[in-house]
Amino acid sequence: MFFFISKILKIFILPLTWIIGLLILAFFIKHKGWRKGLFISAIVLLVIFTDKPLLQWAQYMTTKQYSTQTIPKEYYKVAVVMGGFSNGIDTTTTQISYVDDRGDRLWEAIRLYESGVVEKIMISGDATISKGIDGNSTSDYFRRFLSDFGMHEGDLILEQYARNTRENATYSIAILDSLGYKAEDCLLITSATHLKRSLACFESEGWTIDGYATNIYPKPHPKLYQFLPQWKPLTDWKELLNEWAGSLVYKIVGY
Repeated sequence: MFFFISKILKIFILPLTWIIGLLILAFFIKHKGWRKGLFISAIVLLVIFTDKPLLQWAQYMTTKQYSTQTIPKEYYKVAVVMGGFSNGIDTTTTQISYVDDRGDRLWEAIRLYESGVVEKIMISGDATISKGIDGNSTSDYFRRFLSDFGMHEGDLILEQYARNTRENATYSIAILDSLGYKAEDCLLITSATHLKRSLACFESEGWTIDGYATNIYPKPHPKLYQFLPQWKPLTDWKELLNEWAGSLVYKIVGY
């Protein structure tokens, strides 16, 4: 139930949803003062959320604590990669369809594996390996994808059922514990905007685990012309707003 509710709520945290909602409401309200106020509010939101430098500053402020990060230790037995970095893998070409810039979660894990920093890689709840209602998955194609980069099959651990960050932590810990791993053996890898909530979920399960952030946003130095309204920031706010809302909800429900 929590999973389905969270998916529905994601629609209502989009700035475009707010703007369209205000315009629709203004269309049905007959009071001129209220109608004018709603139109002005919609325009103000449109100006704010189409401002690219404002988005860049919000991204930087959210992730700046990781801007000078280093890997806490020289060696880990397992890198736990949080899913959600893809929409799945093409079974014909074995190409992965990445979500936004989240592909770095996987590629940083591969880099650390190739450099000997991590011994194994665990993928938790991503579309490339998750099992559907029918029990099928594309995990074999994903294994083939990683083997092309020289990864040994025995070095890949799959957690195929998690649908959200809470379940990522719960199910991953259960598997890792059954294999004899402890929190200090593992490095959690995910996007910088997502790392704080992910670490908190693991900690609530009794695992204080080291984290490594990807997709870190640099401090913005905008040019004057970049303050002109742009459509792309209107949709790019989704990641930050989703994470802020997710963190708030997780705190309320005790996750």
